[in-house]
Amino acid sequence: MQMRAAMIYGPKDLRIDTVEAPVAGTDGVVVKIHNCGVCPSDVRNWTGTKKNVQYPMRSGHEWVGEIVEVGSSVEGFKVGDRVGAFVQRACGMCRNCQRGLFNMCTTRQGEKGREMLPSIKAGGFAEYGWAHPSVLKHIPDNLAYEEAAFAEPLACCYNGVDRTPIRSGDTVVIVGVGPIGQLLAQLARVKGGRVIAVDLDKGRLEMAKQLGAEATVVASDLDAKEQILALTDGIGAEAVIVAVGSPRAEVSAFDYVAPGGCVNLFAGTYPSTTIAVDPNWIHYKQLWVTGSFHFTPSGYHTAMDLLGRGVIDVKPLISHRLPLSETQQGFELVANQGGMKIMVHMDENQ
Repeated sequence: MQMRAAMIYGPKDLRIDTVEAPVAGTDGVVVKIHNCGVCPSDVRNWTGTKKNVQYPMRSGHEWVGEIVEVGSSVEGFKVGDRVGAFVQRACGMCRNCQRGLFNMCTTRQGEKGREMLPSIKAGGFAEYGWAHPSVLKHIPDNLAYEEAAFAEPLACCYNGVDRTPIRSGDTVVIVGVGPIGQLLAQLARVKGGRVIAVDLDKGRLEMAKQLGAEATVVASDLDAKEQILALTDGIGAEAVIVAVGSPRAEVSAFDYVAPGGCVNLFAGTYPSTTIAVDPNWIHYKQLWVTGSFHFTPSGYHTAMDLLGRGVIDVKPLISHRLPLSETQQGFELVANQGGMKIMVHMDENQ
């Protein structure tokens, strides 16, 4: 059987082609993909800024859909099940897994890791996808497909907030409130944090306010630091999470954080660079400085459960719904920071 898929043949060269559809085999399932969210990492594959990309390739990892074929050895799933699929399969036995760093499984990251631990094949901007049952999660009955597609980015944010010490009543500054920053802000509130959103875009700041941020600060204001200090009795925030890969934003976090607080450099920075941070800031303020990468399998399951229970509101974050034929337009929007979350639907009539 053949299907349509978005194929990337090189930098800025994306075409909708007809390719062979996957088959379940004995140990996999085939999913009819309903929709797939556009992630900045997908866009880096398309722009050519991501290293070691081999073209042609398919991208897309925030996909959900309905099972249409089940391998003979698969248990726990059946045709008709609504599922989300994720890429973070771990061996459970390597040193990192034994330390709880399932997102950094050395077997998975090894030379033949993807062959040893196959999770999903190819990308989600296609009509059908293959997945191993260990990376599937049932979608709650009350949750729409496009909301369920947020489980993967929400799992990444869950990992970030989990690695940031936030106690009830703490002030948490989220620097950059695009789609990821909005999710981080909501999770910080779930942990009892009082959120201050910082961004250059006033529209995004207004959305953060509507979704529960107590205060907002325009990042370009010359007195942004003073505004945050005024909102925190001159002390600063107990936690600052930087959700944008900007050296300027990353350095500003050290101005916003309180003594004894934590700075989490959550976002990746492209192209790779360095930032100038006075080590005395860290020393004399006794700071925790951390980062967070990707997510763990348990984090994905938790994220889907949070979405199903309505704890996190993602509906307002969807700014564009595009058919598969307009996938490149979705990539262009993300590359130019247009809109918020771009959702690609495989049904051209969606």
